[in-house]
Amino acid sequence: MKKPKTLKTAFSTYTLGRSIGQGGNGYVYEAVDERGSVAAKVLDPDRATKEKLKRFENEYKFCAVDRHPNIIKVLEYGLTEGDAPFFTMPLYAGSIRELIGTVDEEQCFLLTTKILDGVEASHKFGVIHRDLKPENILYSDGGKKIVITDFGIAEFGEEELFTAVETKDGTRLANFQYAAPEQRVRGGIVNKTTDIYSLGLIVNELFTGELALGKNHKSIGDISEKYSFLDAVIERMLQQEIVNRYQDVEDIKMDISARSREYLSALKISELNNTAIPTSEIDDRIVSDPIKIIDVIWDHGILTIHLSHQPTRQWYWAFNNMGGHSAVRGKGPEIFEFRENKAIISAQDLSESQRIIDYFKQWLPRVARVYENKLKQDAENEKRTKIEEMEKKIAEEENQKSINAGLSF
Repeated sequence: MKKPKTLKTAFSTYTLGRSIGQGGNGYVYEAVDERGSVAAKVLDPDRATKEKLKRFENEYKFCAVDRHPNIIKVLEYGLTEGDAPFFTMPLYAGSIRELIGTVDEEQCFLLTTKILDGVEASHKFGVIHRDLKPENILYSDGGKKIVITDFGIAEFGEEELFTAVETKDGTRLANFQYAAPEQRVRGGIVNKTTDIYSLGLIVNELFTGELALGKNHKSIGDISEKYSFLDAVIERMLQQEIVNRYQDVEDIKMDISARSREYLSALKISELNNTAIPTSEIDDRIVSDPIKIIDVIWDHGILTIHLSHQPTRQWYWAFNNMGGHSAVRGKGPEIFEFRENKAIISAQDLSESQRIIDYFKQWLPRVARVYENKLKQDAENEKRTKIEEMEKKIAEEENQKSINAGLSF
């Protein structure tokens, strides 16, 4: 492929600079315009098979949406003068390959948590990376910013399959060092645990500087007493059989949380903006836009108050447990009947109806506060329960190992 001199998008013209990387789908260059530098990934037209073109499109469309802070974000796209597609991304300082052996144990652990977040986020959106390695994890700001990149051979789930890709047997990883056992055989089943295996190799290498290949590899405990508990986690991530590994990154986080007493929040897809956010984060339409009265109707002694949203089960609880409040005699919260987004109560006349409405409006801000606190408490209780369950499981496993080690025959 002949390197283009410039790249044009709908909003800018970039001058291409140094080459940053090369992969199976094309080249990555530094590109500069009046706003600064970005990274530009250009599909090699000489190798642009139909399959590679579709994979390039899938990668672009997946990364064009702001999924999570630890997943690379595509900025702009366009065609070169030779009609080769390209897209631009933020320019990072380098890959974590450069950080291995240069950062202390606390930084290694922080990097590990961010990498886990990025991979879990992609899995939440139904995307298996399939080529995780240090070169595909970029850093900036001394490692404070981390992103998973290069989804060129990723496997997209049904909901994220933007273009149908016919995967041929000849599809290969750029680097087999980090490939899971099932990727080394023809027809092997690839799923989330495939990325988890690669993650185990990467995390161990971050701490030790060596790949965990073979039985006598250097362990984290050899380097760091504080983080030696991670060796048990790595051991399970690197199981040869898929069924013996963690089945989800969330399981890894819970295990680490139980062993370290430092909670790593699992992720969920936000109902508000379709991004991956911590499960501990309140993601609720009623919290972001509290319930309000939008209409009232009195009909033959029945007052119907129309609400802006249909209340949830927790909101009903908050409504009936808001604490001290004033009300029309005999017309407190417990008397209301709810049907979808309607609050219904008997009212004799205009005067009583208006008083009920006025008190109801006074209740709503109080209910909103109680509701939000209820959601936060429920999330905290769920987190505590998960950690306690994992602690119990770890204790049982350690006890079993101890008993078996003490048996003689």
